[in-house]
Amino acid sequence: MKCFLKLRIDEENGNASLGIFKRLLRIMLTFGEGLVFKMTSIAYSFMNNKSTGYNNESENSRRCTEVFTGSKNRSVSVTDVTSRGGTYPKQHRRRSSKNRRHPIKAKVQICVQFFKVGEIDTLKEQFTADVIVKAKWREPTLDGQNKSAENVDFSKIWNPKLYIENSYGDPKEQMRYRILYNDKGDAYISEKRVIKGTFMENLELDDFPFDVQDLTVTVVSELPSYEVELIEDETDHHVVNRQSFVDEQEWFLYMHTECSRKDIVIDQADNSIRRSALSVKCRAARRPGYFVWNIFMVTFLICTLSFATFSVEKEKPENRLQLSFTLILTAVAFKSVVNNSLPRISYLTYMDKYLLAAMIMLTVVCCWHAIVTTLPDASRDIVEIYVLSILAVIYFIYNIGFLIMIYLFPWRKRRTMVQKDRDYREDPPSGHSFLMNALSNASTSSASNVNIHTKVYNGNKHIT
Repeated sequence: MKCFLKLRIDEENGNASLGIFKRLLRIMLTFGEGLVFKMTSIAYSFMNNKSTGYNNESENSRRCTEVFTGSKNRSVSVTDVTSRGGTYPKQHRRRSSKNRRHPIKAKVQICVQFFKVGEIDTLKEQFTADVIVKAKWREPTLDGQNKSAENVDFSKIWNPKLYIENSYGDPKEQMRYRILYNDKGDAYISEKRVIKGTFMENLELDDFPFDVQDLTVTVVSELPSYEVELIEDETDHHVVNRQSFVDEQEWFLYMHTECSRKDIVIDQADNSIRRSALSVKCRAARRPGYFVWNIFMVTFLICTLSFATFSVEKEKPENRLQLSFTLILTAVAFKSVVNNSLPRISYLTYMDKYLLAAMIMLTVVCCWHAIVTTLPDASRDIVEIYVLSILAVIYFIYNIGFLIMIYLFPWRKRRTMVQKDRDYREDPPSGHSFLMNALSNASTSSASNVNIHTKVYNGNKHIT
């Protein structure tokens, strides 16, 4: 109507053709801008809804509403176009946005039993062990059904997807599942893993050979930490079977265990994704007798023999230096033996400190035998007596101080471990004696004895 009125005015002014052309051009431009804007808005809304789960449909509808100019004012929103096209109905969009929220965190109870601890390799910083990892979690879908394990397909039931984070290579695993019900009829899934393999451990060798090492098994879930939380088992407790310890001649295995919970980052590129982890550790103390008698005592005797070189006449320094150099080479040979039993670490152990101090003492003695010939004959004897006395006192004080340091620092940790074992014996966890008897009986019984209400899996394959 407005176009018709303006056309009549233009005719009256004698510019009918020009007015018609202008009106048609404006209508085409207006309609084209609206159509282009609408198509752009529809594409943007579709991409935005796909990435965010259609959480902002009302806002996109308000922003992308455009009015066509023509005989009637018609408002078309992107939401109407999408729903008419049958791509994503409103109910599905709302449901998908709810599904993208973090679900309720599932708590998985973990119990680790050190069934058999094998060799502890100091050079490779790893140890072998047979470990039993028990996991238990709630399964509401089985509440009140009183089903046995044979009637349940565990591959279709939720699983925390546990694995051992510090395992080395491809360990052998055997899994067993069992369904437990409490008095209220609540269902729990019990997973038992028997793992035989090698585990990595960062050994702390500052106190070598008087060190106490942690033997850790870290259980991690593949699911993010906001979905799964690993906690200690409330009824079952961690156990160390000392009766089957293999490396008893070199190590002493303590009875107590300690547990710590942490969140670890698997993907270094995305630090926001963390996974729940539970570390259970037992401890073993090295028996230092071999190193004390074969390294410390021999080095002490070699360094003590260096004072015997002062008995050689001062006029023959070549004989003195020959004896001193022989003792130094012997100390170097002992140092190389120690290096072969330790990894390449960047700090000094107690044995390194003692061997280096002995080599420094031998070096000082060699330097003195080279200098003594340059002194005047009148004062040579008196000066040498003073030097011999000072070196002997320093060497004696150093050895006494070294023993005191060992007692105060490395041995203090051992005393702490003994006290923890004593407390563990006086107040053991409930059911500890039963678990120890079960572990002892399991070591002598056949592996084919399986509970009636259990299913046994080797990896993902069912064992018949």
